[in-house]
Amino acid sequence: MTTKRISRRDFLKVSGIVLGSTLLVGSGLSVLENQQPEISLPEFQFGENQMSKKILVTYASQSGSTAGIAEAIGKSLSDGGAQVDVVPMNKVQDLSTYSAVIAGSAIQGQKWLPEAMQFMRDHQSELSRKPFASFMSCITLSMKNADQYRDGLKEWMSPVRAMVRPVSEGYFAGTLEFSKIPFSFNTLAMRIPVLMGIWKEGDHRDWNAIRNWAEGLRPLLLRV
Repeated sequence: MTTKRISRRDFLKVSGIVLGSTLLVGSGLSVLENQQPEISLPEFQFGENQMSKKILVTYASQSGSTAGIAEAIGKSLSDGGAQVDVVPMNKVQDLSTYSAVIAGSAIQGQKWLPEAMQFMRDHQSELSRKPFASFMSCITLSMKNADQYRDGLKEWMSPVRAMVRPVSEGYFAGTLEFSKIPFSFNTLAMRIPVLMGIWKEGDHRDWNAIRNWAEGLRPLLLRV
């Protein structure tokens, strides 16, 4: 069977459907979203103490999917000999003890989450003086022929890139499991592309791709 190539126009059309669905549904359900409990976001420490070579992996996550990616990145770096802290962005106060930083976020409305962009603004000056890498978790990358969307997805990283130039950027499929996500207008809007057959529910994270990206980061971040 011949695989149909997805054009940039089709990519923008899919993105527009998702964004439009979010705005349409969200106009009537924002009050309900504010009543939902916060997601528990874990912290991890990997590797032996190396005071001058410690890496921070920090993340913003809606449902825990991006947290799992951050954990896998931290574990892969520590397996290569690095000391790594994995911490949610809203708990990071000081970057002075870290020699390098990796920051990642889930995507909402074709953007990093608001708290992730706030982290970048708050720490822009210090991040610009350290080796820095970025990643995003996006259900769009679970679609067939997802590699054809990467150029378009890179535009979603441009606000981050405009503040601090990453040494590397990671693009990973996330999860879509409605039973594990608190009700909100965004998750309700996400059901529309599922019904249209654009996405499928499930865990679409490619752990090999995540580990491979992390393994390639170590010499870039630690400059060894």
